[in-house]
Amino acid sequence: MIFDFLNPMMLLGLLGISLPILVHLLSRKRYDIVHWGAMQFLELGRRTRRRIRLEGWLLLAIRMLLIALITFALARPWISGGFLSKFISTQSRDVVFIIDGSYSMGWEGEATTPHSAAIQWIHRFMEELNSGDTITVIDARDQPRLVTESPTHQFELVREKLNQLPPPSGSSNLANSVSKAIQTLSTTSNLEREIIVLTDDQAFCWSPQDTILWDQVNDLLQQSAVPIDLWATNVAGEKNQGVQSNLRVEKLTVSREVCVKNLPVKIATTIRYDGPEPSLISPVYFEIDGQRINEKTQSVKIENHGESAIEFQHRFEDEGTHVVSVVLEPDQLPGDDRSDAALHVTSALPVLLVDGTPSFDPTRSEVFFANLALMAPTNRTPWIQTTIIEKEQLNAEILKNQAVVILANVDTLTETQAGDLIDFVNHEGGGVMIALGDQINPEQYQKLLFHAEGLIPVELKANESNPGIDFGNLIQINSDSLQTPWLTRFRGEYASGLTSARFNHWWDVEVLDAAVELPEEQAEKSETKPRSTPVKIAELSNDKPLLYLMNHERGRVLLLTSSLDADWNNLPTKPDYVPFLHEAVFELSSGRVFRNINTDEPIVVPVPAKTTIEQFEFLDPNNNPVIGTIDPSANGATFQSQNTSLPGIYALNPKQGVKTELKSDRFVVNFDRSESDLTPLTEAQQKNLSDDYHLTFFKTLDELKQAMFSDVSETEFWRVLLLIFLLLMVGELFLTRRLVQGGHATLSDNNPPDSTI
Repeated sequence: MIFDFLNPMMLLGLLGISLPILVHLLSRKRYDIVHWGAMQFLELGRRTRRRIRLEGWLLLAIRMLLIALITFALARPWISGGFLSKFISTQSRDVVFIIDGSYSMGWEGEATTPHSAAIQWIHRFMEELNSGDTITVIDARDQPRLVTESPTHQFELVREKLNQLPPPSGSSNLANSVSKAIQTLSTTSNLEREIIVLTDDQAFCWSPQDTILWDQVNDLLQQSAVPIDLWATNVAGEKNQGVQSNLRVEKLTVSREVCVKNLPVKIATTIRYDGPEPSLISPVYFEIDGQRINEKTQSVKIENHGESAIEFQHRFEDEGTHVVSVVLEPDQLPGDDRSDAALHVTSALPVLLVDGTPSFDPTRSEVFFANLALMAPTNRTPWIQTTIIEKEQLNAEILKNQAVVILANVDTLTETQAGDLIDFVNHEGGGVMIALGDQINPEQYQKLLFHAEGLIPVELKANESNPGIDFGNLIQINSDSLQTPWLTRFRGEYASGLTSARFNHWWDVEVLDAAVELPEEQAEKSETKPRSTPVKIAELSNDKPLLYLMNHERGRVLLLTSSLDADWNNLPTKPDYVPFLHEAVFELSSGRVFRNINTDEPIVVPVPAKTTIEQFEFLDPNNNPVIGTIDPSANGATFQSQNTSLPGIYALNPKQGVKTELKSDRFVVNFDRSESDLTPLTEAQQKNLSDDYHLTFFKTLDELKQAMFSDVSETEFWRVLLLIFLLLMVGELFLTRRLVQGGHATLSDNNPPDSTI
């Protein structure tokens, strides 16, 4: 037998038991005793005095008991088992349904999908509940989502919400959803509390190996004032008992998320096959904005449990945001038959070149070679539009319309200019490339730009040179260090390649210890991508760093430890110099808007100034409106939305008939493809979840009803306490009246408590 309280803090009210005693002590009065002749005839008899004394003690005890009863009633005591369960029982219960929303629940091998079966199962179970019961529905995905905002008695509302559930997509975390359900039940009032998990028999979503997650579930269960029953069932039938056939496409990788018209873009991915056949030949389709490009269709042969890499290349002729897709033939698990990515096409990228050594002779300028590489004079339709300025001209106004800024051997900046650059990266999503050289003032760079809150937290240790160059000791780029996707094309040893360039001078640079990621609680509050640590993406053959790349909230910073011209190296003489600078600029510009994100990451995009929410609509993958906000600023505005729990394509469109400068935009929310692993939960894993984490697996609704409804042993008896309280109140009134009429006030001060209490 278990005895406990729902509101144990109310037991502090037991301190009120002392009130009747305090009232008695404070109300006692001292009288002067005057003896007179007839006093002997008024004195009470000994038997009467004893009776009055006993009644006074009884009245005090009743009043203390009344306070104790009301305190215990407010604390809501309950008992599990025992004889009271036979006479008093409350059938009302609080039920939380957890529906697995991952795309494995969309398996089409049966007459109905597991997701539809789960919804139908809840509809049937609701017929077994009473009007006093409450229902909560949780859509289990990467993060649990409450379908009903709070536990509700409105069953029709629950049915309506169930029919409006989005189709299964992405992955799910059932342990997190169970924790969310336990926290929800902590706000309910019924003694019977149930959590019912409806899923397929897939092991992946249970995360049985993640003991930390399940230990958190155990901790929440132990903290609950009332026992909570955990139930789970497989609504998918026997679909995973045999070997199933499934073909899936992995996440797409695009060579650049921001490109210009007629610039080739590579789209790569991997196709995987699992099934009973030893190998499979399948067509792979390429789509742009939902339109299939038939001439780009490829055919791949994949071994069982194997994978095959595939790549498409395309040149875009239209500006704007486009969605590219790699699509497979439909199979029984449609959730992984396609993969999407968004990229933005523009006419030309605006790049600002800040010349650190301006000269009347253009060939002696620090940006002479960089400008020729980025915008050749003979090219009538350049991919990049450059603007050259001196450092004194750098300000917030000129940064407003730029995508990338290149500082070429600029000796120093003012505090205002440094602040404008930091805002340009963090808030405007711009990219900054810093090329060092002999003009650099290390103290000023360290103070203004190279600190924890600056552009990149590094330390300029020393200006170094190659002492063995006269003896044929060459310092070149280490080809193996070029692992970043946009740099891999420059790997390999050939005479005119990037890795054959010789370096005579460089700055020795070291990442500061303060360059760490944001604290977890601060990162969760951030509405944009958090800062990261500088990453070394290229190094010299003497192990000295050459390139550092760092992601900021919205922008990116690239640090080149050598010069951009031919003063410290012969990079400009190499044919790879031109594509290297182009790739660097496109990489830096892609930080302006993150159009390919993961679930529950925010979508942030600049919009024209004075844009209002009423002028456009933001739609989720099911074409349902999504809530977002507009953050106005001096130079424009920013739209952002945190509602990205559903994977797929999101659309930002101006409303028809509304005049606005806003143009349509697209975003892709990706998800974990591990959900395609249909390996079922083993008996050993089920037993572990049952033994260690109190989960009870059942097969049919009748089996659950028999286990859930057969023994309702938890009993609240506060109603009984209130009934006893009322009866004692009647007794207290009767006893008080009797004492008053009995004249007990004449008792001496040494007598027991009287009716003045």
